[in-house]
Amino acid sequence: MALIAIDLDGTLLDSSGGLSDGNAQALREAVGRGHVVVPATARWYQAACQPFNRIGLTVAAIAAAGADVRLADGSTIVAATLPADFARFIAELCDGPGRVATLTTPGCAYRRADELPPWAANAPEWLRPVTHLRDADLSQLLCVLAEFPPGDTAPRELERWAGQLTRHHAVSFRGDVMLTMTAAGVDKGTGLEALRAALAIDRRDVVAIGDSEVDLPMFPVAGRSVAMANAEPAVKDRATLVTASADDDGVALALQELGLLG
Repeated sequence: MALIAIDLDGTLLDSSGGLSDGNAQALREAVGRGHVVVPATARWYQAACQPFNRIGLTVAAIAAAGADVRLADGSTIVAATLPADFARFIAELCDGPGRVATLTTPGCAYRRADELPPWAANAPEWLRPVTHLRDADLSQLLCVLAEFPPGDTAPRELERWAGQLTRHHAVSFRGDVMLTMTAAGVDKGTGLEALRAALAIDRRDVVAIGDSEVDLPMFPVAGRSVAMANAEPAVKDRATLVTASADDDGVALALQELGLLG
């Protein structure tokens, strides 16, 4: 039995954000063969599970970039909260114009933007679109995904929190600075290790699949690591296998090559 941790955006999900038939079939087959397949993502817990739930799979999850780890029955293994004073600070910072942010708590995620999206009135209870975060309940803040437009000086203000955060950096195709923030010492690697230990699975039987910097902490925990063809160069350099892109069923091909499918 293998534990297979798979990043979502840019890895399992294609460039349109969808789960292909090929990858869906591979996930079902892997589970049918007794493997434990889990999302490992910066998304909040409910959103992490959603692509799997839609194809009939109930899964454990490494969510909120490792700060929220739960078993398949929903029971919590890890809930690593950010400092309360940082929660207040980041809410005020992200309320600045032009800034987009998702702040994750165990029960829901607050999605902040300058304007509410058309679907806001029909959003599920676990996703709350808001135009400001000052009234949000951030007493158990787990993870922050913040996007700052080019030239925004806000990321510099985060430097004074460096010792209290784990921070991963990326740049979108539009040039936005994208930051993932969790409590110090918390990342997808610590989340994967906690889940592995809870399931009593040997490290040699752990597979980690990803495409970006935030996925790298999983690689030392895994016996085998996979980078997508669309991955950042540093991710490819540290992977034991490079597979096809997210748009070409790279996850399904990797599971096949690793001998985890028939």
